[in-house]
Amino acid sequence: MRDGAVAAIDVRDLTKVFGSGTDQVRALDRVSLTIARNEFFTLLGPSGCGKTTLLRLIAGFEQPSQGEIFLDGEDIAGRPPFKRPVNTVFQSYALFPNMTVAQNVAFGLEMQGWEPARIGGRVAEMLDLVKMERLGDRRPGQLSGGQQQRVALARALANAPRVLLLDEPLSALDFKLRKEMQVELKRLQRETGITFVFVTHDQEEALTMSDRVAVMSDGTVQQTGGPDEIYERPINRFVADFIGETNFLPAEVALRGARYRVPGGALLSGRDPHDHTEGAEVTLALRPERVDLLAGGDGPAGDVAGDGHLTGSVTQVVYFGTDTLYVLEIDGIPGPFQVRVQNRQGAQADFAAGARVGVRVGADAVQVLVD
Repeated sequence: MRDGAVAAIDVRDLTKVFGSGTDQVRALDRVSLTIARNEFFTLLGPSGCGKTTLLRLIAGFEQPSQGEIFLDGEDIAGRPPFKRPVNTVFQSYALFPNMTVAQNVAFGLEMQGWEPARIGGRVAEMLDLVKMERLGDRRPGQLSGGQQQRVALARALANAPRVLLLDEPLSALDFKLRKEMQVELKRLQRETGITFVFVTHDQEEALTMSDRVAVMSDGTVQQTGGPDEIYERPINRFVADFIGETNFLPAEVALRGARYRVPGGALLSGRDPHDHTEGAEVTLALRPERVDLLAGGDGPAGDVAGDGHLTGSVTQVVYFGTDTLYVLEIDGIPGPFQVRVQNRQGAQADFAAGARVGVRVGADAVQVLVD
């Protein structure tokens, strides 16, 4: 959590077990995390990692097997959903098809006993917030997927919950709409000041929108931090592999905290936050966009004066428009190695399949992993 920030949600030692005996499934295993007020916080991980279970526990749709959940310092574990100051936006939108857009937004306020005049003003305010002010008389079946999602957001925000929970709300949208809604969600969170807790398996969504991200696997939180920290300094191989594309190289520590020898004899420089001793076997992670592709592949295997140097051959070239992906076979190292090169001024691929190339690896490109 950011320094000085006040906790909106504090989860302590939270465990959730489904079933019993041999059919028992531990969906969450002693998870602890803190989410600040007014923060856009994302739970990120593959299917079955426990992120939606955690969201449902915060919402009150499930009860914990062990542990505590605090909202603004108050223990809410055991309290039913309608007595928690949170709202949830689901992947399916869950709009009432027989009601207009305005009636959908007003529904929750009516259930809370708001006066009609006050409801009308609040509905108009919410529709303006999500840029749907001219479509209040339409029904959900007359709207696009993106418009339906905006209505679901307006309805969830109408009664000003302290926390808004979002369970993969963009997964049903096409690529362009997802991009647009990413921007809109961040705008809404910033303008309302409400704490957003967002669940997704999409790494780009998490990096684009979040103030902080918790990467989950097998019912546990692997790492929590800002998008740049998660991407640039992953704590282990799972996080490095799940967040973006990564090359993994086995290596031996040649100089403690400074240099690493990879198969084939090349030496790479880098900083080791885990302080492995000389001779220890480690794994190096290199992002494809952080290394440089060079013409010719007959340079030195190791550059003792500075950056490391690998050699190899191009096996595949994939043009993406914004950049080109080169798949290489690195001399002495098993498995494919990827390099991404930014395309500028309509540049096409500089190297064809079969070409001999060099790869320059700067010390800032090398991440030494704990496993």
